[in-house]
Amino acid sequence: MGKYKICPNCHNKNEPGMIECIYCETDLTGVKITDDETEKMMQDDKEESSNSKIKLVRVCDCGAINPSNARKCFSCHEDISDITPTPEIQEEKKETEYILSSLDDQYVYKMTNGEVIIGRENVMSEYLSAKSYVSRIHAKLIIEDGHLFIENLSSTNFTYVNNEKISEKTKLKENDEIGLGGIKRNGNYQGEAAYFLVRINQCM
Repeated sequence: MGKYKICPNCHNKNEPGMIECIYCETDLTGVKITDDETEKMMQDDKEESSNSKIKLVRVCDCGAINPSNARKCFSCHEDISDITPTPEIQEEKKETEYILSSLDDQYVYKMTNGEVIIGRENVMSEYLSAKSYVSRIHAKLIIEDGHLFIENLSSTNFTYVNNEKISEKTKLKENDEIGLGGIKRNGNYQGEAAYFLVRINQCM
């Protein structure tokens, strides 16, 4: 293809006479016809000015963010041609911090990435060593795809989430209650077990 139009959304090449992208239906009426040499020169110019250029987008009523020249929302497929393009808001990246706070308010453990083994002779041992129902190697905490999981490693004392024994890697959420070596019976906690509440904090 000698001359062509490049779709600003999917970046595929279209025949110069096309008014809509044949791949994603983006409006091409305002897209200039180009060729390989011209495109290379334009790309070089874009790279030089990319740091200062403000990107415009069309925000659909459903909340999806679309390119400024899109006529249909790529999420809900509604007509957005009458929505005025606005500058894209660049959100600052936040790091998720998971906090395990003991129910007796005596200990707090913070975790932001990776995985750790917890137990009386592992991570958190300064608190767990006095809890006889907690195994030396009791459970594994894992952060995966931005979420916190817990996996039981004890074959005798077990791990509980919201008073239910877990048998596989379990995703944790805000206010989940973790029991290491014990459960709550008739509203009472077992003194030799360890209990934690999950908190999630978004930090810069």
